[in-house]
Amino acid sequence: MKVERKITISRLAVQASFFSLLIVITINLWQKDAPGIVYFLYLLPLVILIPGIIRGEIRTLIWLGFVLLLYFAVAVGRMSNPGPLILDIAELVLVVVLFIVATGNARLRQKNAPQSPN
Repeated sequence: MKVERKITISRLAVQASFFSLLIVITINLWQKDAPGIVYFLYLLPLVILIPGIIRGEIRTLIWLGFVLLLYFAVAVGRMSNPGPLILDIAELVLVVVLFIVATGNARLRQKNAPQSPN
């Protein structure tokens, strides 16, 4: 498989898992009857990254990795509660998948970027 094809597939995987994570988090918060400010504070770090995710910017993917560490910590904390909900499990899985595909996409694109002459 050509590198361009791998980059395209991984970019689509990043976008699909990113927006799936937003949906799962929103539904999970709604199911737990969270107040509006919690929606705002919990989703704001991801919402800020939407334009860069859509454009597929490498810097956004790198920042996404750092932001996802926070969501990973929260998701693992929710998993330690007795009887975690299926949406808690889905959130943790999506965070891990998104982290893997985002870092993989960023690495592929950096490794195969055209070199500028010195």
